[in-house]
Amino acid sequence: MKETEILEKALSNAKKLIEKNKLNNFPDIITSNIDTLIGKIDSNKSLLSALVTSLVKKITTPEQDIRLHRTDFNKGYSARSLDTQITAPFFKQHFPKYANKESAFLTLATREKIPWTKREGMNLKIRDKNVKSSYLELFDVIQKEKVKPKDCLQYIFAKLFVLSQQQYAIFDETIEAINFDEIVNITTVIKMLEAHFETKLSSRLPVIAIYTVYQELIKEVKRYSEKVLRPLNVHTSSDKHGFGDIEVWNKDNTPFEMVEIKHNIAIDRNLIFDIAKKSEKTTIERYYLLTTYKNTFVSKEEEDYINKFILKLYKDSGLEIIANGIIPSLKYYLRFIKNYKGFLLAYTENLITDAKNSTEIKDFHIEKWKELLREHKI
Repeated sequence: MKETEILEKALSNAKKLIEKNKLNNFPDIITSNIDTLIGKIDSNKSLLSALVTSLVKKITTPEQDIRLHRTDFNKGYSARSLDTQITAPFFKQHFPKYANKESAFLTLATREKIPWTKREGMNLKIRDKNVKSSYLELFDVIQKEKVKPKDCLQYIFAKLFVLSQQQYAIFDETIEAINFDEIVNITTVIKMLEAHFETKLSSRLPVIAIYTVYQELIKEVKRYSEKVLRPLNVHTSSDKHGFGDIEVWNKDNTPFEMVEIKHNIAIDRNLIFDIAKKSEKTTIERYYLLTTYKNTFVSKEEEDYINKFILKLYKDSGLEIIANGIIPSLKYYLRFIKNYKGFLLAYTENLITDAKNSTEIKDFHIEKWKELLREHKI
């Protein structure tokens, strides 16, 4: 079978095993080690993808030592090519939340010239010792033919499928939690967003909130007529590029307005200098630098300096930089939006879309938002 067919068949068989409640039939050496990897998948998704790639290679080419994942190893092979062409597209189709942008072999943990043997593999840049141990243990038992690669594939996909279904159930409950019984005003919206931003690992949340605002501004504000709001980039992608976290472009494919969002980082002159530099010789008219940092700026003296620099830059080049806090900016933006309930629904939908396609939005972010919706009876 071709590589993609192997993956599709393994997924199909995994779903059948779930239906028949037969996940307990796998050897403990498979279940315990794979459970460890999947338990930490948010921070180690490249490892799981690399393992899947290696399993496919072992099935198609049993004589290949899959611990030798690079062509510059003696008798090695290009795992990265196989991952880019086969595994990554498969994950994007079936498990987009855990898919790598291009390849699993762009991370430091997987790309180094270190064979994945038990001894040499201890030098891998994997922080979690249990994850590293399980990863190397799986390669060892597979290579020594103590377990079947097909069984490993089926168990991985079964666990990922169950995990995805659980998350989708949470997503559905969150959408259902929206019940617009009461009048919603700016104060309510801001209160909910502030509480949401206070959750841990929340740097992505303000980005989604501002992006949601722009979705409404594009429709309602004359300044943005004939403009294009580009889709959100994934923060953790290895090839993240562009001008800002949120980008509005002209119809002729030139940049128009950008937003960069900092989480708990005070604005200083260096951040402003960086924006001025990367906006040089572009068509960008306005650039927002927004932060969740409570006092916005490093100091009052720094704020005064920045304001003078921004004013001079605007006079000299026409580029308008606006440095502000997230909450004051949201209060300002929301005045242009007629339907606050629609905004909250759009924020919820964007939150869920992001959660389905990356690991930046965690399950507890969704759960917290669901609580806030119910708390405010929205």
